Order: sequence, then C-alpha cells, then structure tokens
Amino acid sequence: MTTTATGKLEGLEGFEKLDIGELYYIGDRRYIDQGLAYYRQFAVEGLEWDGQQKRMTALVQGRRFNAYEVVLQVCDGRLVHECECSVWESTGGCKHAVAAAAAMFLSVQGVSVGGQSMPDDYAQELRKQLGYSDVGGEGHHGEAEVPQQVAEFHLMEVDNNGNLGFSIEGSVPKDFLSSFGIVLASSYGFRVSREFVLDAPEAQLQSFLEEAEAANIAVLNLLDGEPHPLVMEAGTAHLEIQHTLLEDRVVRRMCFFDTTGLELDVVHLIPNSSYVLLGEGSLCKVNSNGLGAAGNLGPIRMELEVEAFNEQNLTPNSSNESYLFAVKGSKKKPRAMKPKQIRLELDLTAMENVAGEWEAFEFDLCLNLDGYRVELYELVSRFLAPTLHAYGGKLLSAKRRVRSLCDLLRRVLSSNLPANDLELENYAADYPELFDVNYRVGVCEIAEKLVQVLEAYDADYEVTVADDARQRWLRGHLDLRKLAMLLFSVSDACSRSDLLNLEEGSIELAHPEAGAEALQRIVSVCRTLGVQVQFNEQAIRSEPLSISVDTRASGSDIDWFQLHPSIRCGDRTIKPEEWQKLILGQLLIEDKDGSLIMPQIEGGEGGLEMLAELLRPQRQKPDGTKAEADDTLQVSRLEMLDWIMLRKHGVHVTLPEEAENLFSSLSQFNGVGDFVKPTTLNADLRPYQEEGCAWIDFLYHHRFGACLADDMGLGKTVQTIGFLARYFEQNPNLTRASVLIVLPPSLVFNWQEEFVRFAPSLKVVDCLRKSAWHDALREAQVILTTYDRVRLDLEAMEGTRFEIVVFDEAHNLKNVSAARTKAAAHINRRFTLCLTGTPVENNASEFYSVMSAAVPGIFGTLKAFKEYFREAPDRILGRSRPFILRRTKDKILKDLPKKEEHELFLEMSPMQKEIYTRTVAEVKAEVAEAYEDRPEQQAGIVALAAILRLRQVCVSPELLGKHMPEHAPKFSYMADKLEELQAEGHGALIFSQFIGGLDQMEAIAKERGIDYLRMDGRTPVSKRKEIVRSFQSGNGPAFFFISLKTGGVGLNLTRANYVFHLDPWWNPAVENQASDRAHRIGQTRSVFVQRLIMQHSIEARMLELKARKAELFKQLVEEPGAKAAKAGLNRDDFDYLLNG
Repeated sequence: MTTTATGKLEGLEGFEKLDIGELYYIGDRRYIDQGLAYYRQFAVEGLEWDGQQKRMTALVQGRRFNAYEVVLQVCDGRLVHECECSVWESTGGCKHAVAAAAAMFLSVQGVSVGGQSMPDDYAQELRKQLGYSDVGGEGHHGEAEVPQQVAEFHLMEVDNNGNLGFSIEGSVPKDFLSSFGIVLASSYGFRVSREFVLDAPEAQLQSFLEEAEAANIAVLNLLDGEPHPLVMEAGTAHLEIQHTLLEDRVVRRMCFFDTTGLELDVVHLIPNSSYVLLGEGSLCKVNSNGLGAAGNLGPIRMELEVEAFNEQNLTPNSSNESYLFAVKGSKKKPRAMKPKQIRLELDLTAMENVAGEWEAFEFDLCLNLDGYRVELYELVSRFLAPTLHAYGGKLLSAKRRVRSLCDLLRRVLSSNLPANDLELENYAADYPELFDVNYRVGVCEIAEKLVQVLEAYDADYEVTVADDARQRWLRGHLDLRKLAMLLFSVSDACSRSDLLNLEEGSIELAHPEAGAEALQRIVSVCRTLGVQVQFNEQAIRSEPLSISVDTRASGSDIDWFQLHPSIRCGDRTIKPEEWQKLILGQLLIEDKDGSLIMPQIEGGEGGLEMLAELLRPQRQKPDGTKAEADDTLQVSRLEMLDWIMLRKHGVHVTLPEEAENLFSSLSQFNGVGDFVKPTTLNADLRPYQEEGCAWIDFLYHHRFGACLADDMGLGKTVQTIGFLARYFEQNPNLTRASVLIVLPPSLVFNWQEEFVRFAPSLKVVDCLRKSAWHDALREAQVILTTYDRVRLDLEAMEGTRFEIVVFDEAHNLKNVSAARTKAAAHINRRFTLCLTGTPVENNASEFYSVMSAAVPGIFGTLKAFKEYFREAPDRILGRSRPFILRRTKDKILKDLPKKEEHELFLEMSPMQKEIYTRTVAEVKAEVAEAYEDRPEQQAGIVALAAILRLRQVCVSPELLGKHMPEHAPKFSYMADKLEELQAEGHGALIFSQFIGGLDQMEAIAKERGIDYLRMDGRTPVSKRKEIVRSFQSGNGPAFFFISLKTGGVGLNLTRANYVFHLDPWWNPAVENQASDRAHRIGQTRSVFVQRLIMQHSIEARMLELKARKAELFKQLVEEPGAKAAKAGLNRDDFDYLLNG
C-alpha cells in the first residue's frame, strides 16, 4: 500500500486492472469492517474522474452529517489514497477510504467487495459519473453469490398529526416508496436520508403494510429495544369511554375490546385515524361508533376536577352508546334536564385602549346546564371551518361578498334542509356577487359543508356534565343550528380576518364609536335567538323603548308646534340628560337586581338615527338660543313631517285633530277633496287632471307649495289654469294682480293662447319690458313675464305681494347660485307652484334648488341637504314627497299613440374621420392639462368646452370652419329622409343644439326644394307665436327646424309624427321633453323618434352617460327614497368619452 504517489500515475485502465486485494491494505481490520459497512449502507454518494490529474474523487457521508472527500490514484500498479478526515491524517488509513475503494471496484470492475451484492442501478449510476459510455450490462456481483438482504422499516415515532416516522435498513425495491407519495433524496441515501414519513395513516397504513410484506420488506416496531413485527390484527376492536365521578373529580378512561370481549392493551392512539398500537407492538383498527377518529378521542386515561371536566366538553354528543357513566364505580344513567334548565350563554368583555375606549369585544360561548358551564370552542371551530378553509379564490377579499356570504349561510341554516336538498341556485338572483363564475363553486362548497358538519352530529346533540354537589350526571340538549346561526350573526364580519377573529372569540371594532352599534347588534341577535348575554360579567338584556311625542299647536294656528317627547324603557323613564347616551347607543340601565338593560327602539337602527338628529342638543330654539336636552321643542310644519316619519319606526306621535288630518292628507294623498270645476274654465279635464288641480288647491289652502312634475304632454298648463280659474272664482273682488307666471320667452305666446282657449274671462297681461309693470300690476289678474325680466325688474315688483307665483319650466331655477334663481327667491309671495317635467337633470343639487323654490325652507341649507342626501336619502326625499306630483304617460294615457325610439348609427366620411382623429388628440391634451393645473370644477368646465368641438365634428366639420367637399353623412341622410317624408305627407321636428347644424339643414332643404320653418334663440319673441301657429295649423311647411333650448319645452307641436335629434345631449330628460312636443295629448298618430349617432365616436359613448342621468331622474322624482345615483360629469367620465 502506498499513500503518496511517487511513481508513474495510471489512467482508468490502471483502476480496471487493479487487484481487489489492494483494498485490504488501506488499514487494519477495524477500518476494513467499518468501511465495508459504510459501503453497504450506500455512504458513497458520488465518484468523479479527473483525467489530467489522473485521480478519482469519492464523496463519502460520515457521522453527524459530515461529508468527506477521498482521493484515489493508481501508481505503478498500486492503490494510493488520501482522506480529509482527522483519522486518516494521524494513521494513514480510515473507513472512508475503504468505502471509497469498494465503490471504485464496484463501478470500474463490476466486483462487489465483502460478499455483498449491490443494486445494479447504484453501480451503473457510479459508472456513469466516471464517464463510461457503456452503462448497462448484466449487473454486478460479489466475490461469492449471497441472497439479497431483506430491507427493514423501523417505526421510530408517531407525531401529533398521526404521521408515522420510519428508518430504513437495507436496500429498498425501486419505486416502492414513491407509490405512497414518499420521495427520498437518494435511492441509496445514507443515515438521515434513509428516513421517511408515512402520512394519512387512515388511508394508507393498511395497504402500506400489505405491499411491504409482498415486497419482502420487514416492518418492525421497537419495544424496549427489541424489534416486533408491526402487523395488523384481525377484526375490529370496540370502544367504550368510561366516565367515573369520584367526589370532586372525574376519571375518564378509553377501553378497547376485541370481538370476544377481551380488553386490549392499547399503549398509543394514532391521531387522525381509527388505529391504535397494542402492547405487543401490533396495530388494531377501532370502531368508534360514530364518534370520529378514535385517535382523536384521547388521551387513553385522564383525571380532572369536575369544573375543568365540564368546561372542556369531553362528552360531545354524549347520548352515543359508547359513552358510559358511573358514580364511584356504579353505573349511573345521566338525568335528562328540562329545557328551562339549559341556556346558551354569551359572555362578552370589552377590551379598552389606554384612553378607556372600546377596541374589541372578547367572548366566550358556553352551554349552561343548571349552573354547570360547558365551553363550546370545538363546535365554534368546526362551524367556521368550511368558510375559512374552503377554496374560494378571492371570495373573502371584499367586504360586500363576505357580508353576503354570511347572510346566505344564515338563510341556509334557517331553511333546515339537508345538504342534498339545498338547491343553492335558488339564491343566485339574490346574491349575484356570490354566484359569479369565479365564486359559485366555492360558495356552494361552503354552504354544503356547513350543513354536513351539522348532519355529522346526531339530530339531538346532547352534552353530559358531572354534578359533584349531588354526585350524579346531568344531560342536556344543544340546538346546533341556533349555535351556528349565532356565529354568523353576532359579528358584522366583512373580511377573512374578521372570521378568524371570530374563531378566536374576538370581535374587532373598526373604531371606538362602533362599539355601541356592535353591542346593540349582539344583544339584539342574542335576544332573537334566545341566548343569554353577559357584558363585563353582568347579565344584559335588551328591552324595547317606548317613545311618545305629545304635540300641541303653538298659538291659534298650526304653523308651529310644541313637542314634549317622553322616552321609557320598560317601567323606567329615561331622563333628558341620558338622551345623548341613548342616541349614541351607549346607554346601559342598571336594573334593581343589578343586571344591565340595553334600550332598543322598535323598528331598528333607522329610527334611532333619526331620533338622534331630531333630539340633538345643539339644535336652536326659535329665538336663536341653544336648546337644552329637556327644553320643550318648537318646530315648524315642515319639520313636523320628520317627526311624523318616526311612526314608521314605532314611535307614538300624537297630533291635534286638525293637524292630524292635514298631515294624513299630505302623506297619503287622500282627503285633499274633489276639485270643483270653475264655471269660467272652458276645458273638459281628464280625471288625473282634476286630481292634479285638487292637489294644488289643497296645498295652496294649507299654505305650502307644490311642484307639478307630470310627464311632458299630460297638460300641466291646463291644470294650472284650472287651479287659477278656481282661485279667481273664489276671490272675485281682487283689485290688483295677484298671480305672476314666470316662464321662458318662447312660451309667452303659448300661455296667452291657452288662457284665451281655456279661461278667456281672465285678464292676462305680459310684462316683457320694464315699463309694462306699472300698468300690469294695477289692471291685470295674471301677469306673464320671463326669468330674465324678473332678474332685471325686481325693483319694479318691490312692495307687491303676489298671492300665487307660478314658475313654468322651473328647471330654469336648477342652479341655486344663479342670478335668476336668487331673483326668483326674492319675489314676495304666499304660494308657489313649480311646473317642470325635469326637476332634476344632472345632479341632486338641481332638485334641491327647484324644490326650495316651490316650498321655501323645505331642505334647509344646501350643505345640510347634500349631507342628508348622501347619508339618509329616504328621509330627505320623504320630506319632499308630499309636495311633488308626477304622473307618466305610459301609466295615465292608455289611449295615447305609441312612441318608438331608436338610434341610427352612421359611419364618418374619410375626411371627417381624419379631422375627428386630430381633434381627439388635441382635446385629450387640453383635458389632461386642465385637470393637472386647475381645480376639479374649473377643469370640468374646460373639458366640456374642449369636448364640444368633438361633438361639432360629429355633426359636420363645417361647424368648426373646415371646408367639406360634400355634405356630412348626417345631412346627406336627412336630405333623403325629408324628401321621403314629404312624399308620404308626414310632419317632422328636427332638433339641434348648434346654430350651425340648423344652418346646414336649411342648406340641404333649399337644395332639395323642401319648405321648412325654423326657430332658434335669435328668432324674435314676437315672431315665434306665428311660426308655431303656422306649423301646428297645417297650413304652413311640414318640417320644423328648432334649436333644442328654444323649442324643447312648453310647445304643442302634434302636427309632427317624426322627431329627429341631429346631435345627442348629455341629459335624456331634455331630449325626451323635446321629443314630447309631438307625443302629447292631441296626437293621433304613432310618433317615431330617431337619434343620429356617429359610430365609434364620442356620441356613441354619450349614450352610456345619458343612462346614468335617466337613473338619477328616476330615483329623485319617480322613486323618492332610493339611493342616489352618481350624477354630474367627473374626470372618469371624460376619460371614458375620450378613450372608451
């Protein structure tokens, strides 16, 4: 043996010819035996050949996870070796070098040293590492043939999850472990790498043992250092869980019996499985009789104090026959308890921050059986598990979805249906966000698994507790559905985190102020479910509030009322100084027995919130001083509407008889009386028109105000004239003008015509110049004037108090800060009637402005209105509902011909498209710059002005001064259409917002020889009457070109049965009003409305924005109280219009 290469080094051929006896010269017998044992245990993990150095390097695993490099060389036919371990350095030989040499002989010469046959694939892997290309062959054998050693698996441990840890001795048949999902770092690893874990014993253990036996692998269990075969005993063991009450302690013992009744010696339970280990080292399967995995029922024996035993609920579903009970060795059957002795309890504790504010509630859920408490932690965890652990993607990432899921689960629980009969698709319409394609499967899985958890327990879930005072066992029933319902109701969970906190017994508060609301919710839910609540170790219950308001008229009329609120909770009157805490939901009343009472208003939170506002201490008395909590409250008639709304929330409000009748008529639209048609009215009113006149007359006599918002074409003008005729008939001796009608200039002649037609006896004078006021105020009964004249001539009306002021097309007052709106507010008047088919066009502030004109003071300040409208639209719009009347044609006029509407999409011409593309780029830059450099409101104005150019290009680039060789597509279409309609004898209205658009219509009409009429803002008021009369009479041209603003309101143009809108407008209400100049009473033919839209342009995108405006109008006027829609145009709207 040589340890230093001093001669000629040889290549791999030298190793191939090397005598195997060289291995035995490496060290003494001890090193040889240890090295060959390392070799047989596959300690050599790799061989590497270095052709330049002519050396072979082996990587050998040693003890303590250390790996050593061993260098082998052949010099003059002898083996040279070197190892980096300390033993080799001191002695010149070691076991690592022996193992490396043995592996070298196996791979190079195919010879296994020491009489041990090694696996062929191990030898071939080493040979491949050395660079041999002829990998394969007949395998490698030892110097003498010996039978292959049997592999052994030694059971080392069983962890808390039931996983079995094994170590490997000997070789393992290829692919055996991989069939059980076990992958080793190396097929022939050394020491630690030859250990594995078998998981899921319930599913795999039986087959693992059977296949190991078939593969000639011994599976052993070491007991006291001696190996015992780990085999499965035949048959199934029976389980009994015995509970013995011994004075103040309980002994709980698990007993296992074989099929002959002989008790087995069980030494260990395998968790999450039905298997146990017996004393002799074998395994046995246990029938737990429906109690779940036997391995989870342990420990085998335990002894606890009675209180601890009861609290831990160690006898879940204790009616199971596997549970046995005894007292001092004698079997005793538990005594069934009466329902009144059983209570589900929630112990709530407020967790405070350093400032003493509530941050969270911690709670304990327990079952109280005649004073003995049973904790329900395990059930809470099991009921929440389907929600927390089911895969649902991002299901629990949105507040709305989490709240909807909890609500769905509550409905599923209350249905009492088994999992197979749930039919969850029936809920899809109510919860579209849950049954979206991304969440449907997860939601269904959660609901079904929750019900399956309930079904896994018997229908009568029973719990048994030890009564140490009387030395007996007590048994009580727990309603599992009630418990599950409580869990999904007690917290307003809106995230996965909230549900996890719930599992931990905690309800987090978003902010300290939310504590009162959360506590109210908990107490209310518990009261509904019959669960007893304790708060900070004191019993708490909720009792309904009894709120009454005694109302008396202040003085001789019913303009002001004195209110005397009284609030009681049970038989206790809540003092005025406690009202603030009550309003905040923080009032807890201590009862005589020391328990706590939480007052709760009947009808829910809405009433309490409303009461909070009405009773707020900072409100002012009529003299302007601050009111105290116990002051008598004095409110106006309009404010009384809010107090009366409290009745919906269970508040008893008493009123004087006269006031009761008045407010009943206002709120229910009954008792207003019939309208007596005046003799001076030359009109046959329809029933709905008579109702409208009676409604206006009722509000007039009770000194309110009114907004008649009937659909266009239902006769708002004739209803107004009917009301005025009635007024003058009842007041025949008036000497001065008492009625003022304010309207747009284009409608002056129309009102004159209508008065002549329906009430010719009334003296109606128009004031269209300042000098006309003096005579009109002295001589006329009714004065007609315009909004601009009111603004300019306000001084001329100074000193005059009108009995009635009518604002026609009252949306002219929609801007609360406009000069004309402010001027209108200064008109001295007793009663106001607003007429408009569109009391709101773009945003809720317009509704505020119009209604404030009709009923001054109805909403207070604009700021207050906006806050209320955002937070409580039901209340603010409920106040306006008695004073606004709207009927729609589709519900009233069943005999009115149908109106068909559609959009016609046209393609731009090539030149128009090119100009449009350039203009889009310019407008985008201007809008972006405006929003970057200016306040949002100013930027919006700039953006609208910039976008106007795009709309003009869509009509025709000529509106921007761009010369076009031919007419734009809209006008080419209209030219053909007008010729067609003229030939068929139809009449048509053509609306445009652009003067240039009407100019273009004139041009094509003249080209085609078509007669027409035109009216826009430049048409003198004095000529408009004759133009309209010419069209409507049928004697003039059949086509009327009108600007939207000038002719869109107030006119009766039923000669036309076709309506064309050359350019769409943001506001659908304005367009509809224009279209309804033709579709109204008097129309005998179907009306066809067509909007011309350029494809792939801003006009097409405007259609979506128009839908938003229509929704706002519907919510404010037709469906008051609905949640406000998004209104106005913001940056996102402009981005959509420009980018799509």
